[in-house]
Amino acid sequence: MEINYDSPRGGVSVITEKGDITTSYLLIQRASIADSGQYSCLPSNANSKSVNVHILKGDHPAAVQKSHLLVSELLSLCFLQICLKLSAQ
Repeated sequence: MEINYDSPRGGVSVITEKGDITTSYLLIQRASIADSGQYSCLPSNANSKSVNVHILKGDHPAAVQKSHLLVSELLSLCFLQICLKLSAQ
């Protein structure tokens, strides 16, 4: 499933701070296991970057691996913020 800032899923926001270095934040509110997957940033003036996100219930800090991001799902305040930072090269 593709998630965009205008996705019918709702609760998805993209915040972009422009300057010498442009930084974009993807905020996914009420994240669930279904939101696990590969997330990509495709800027018009730089190479794309991707991150694999695994959303699990409970705390599993030992499961964090070098090439993956692990996020614990919280029951009442459930949100996921992925920061993809791109700099002009």
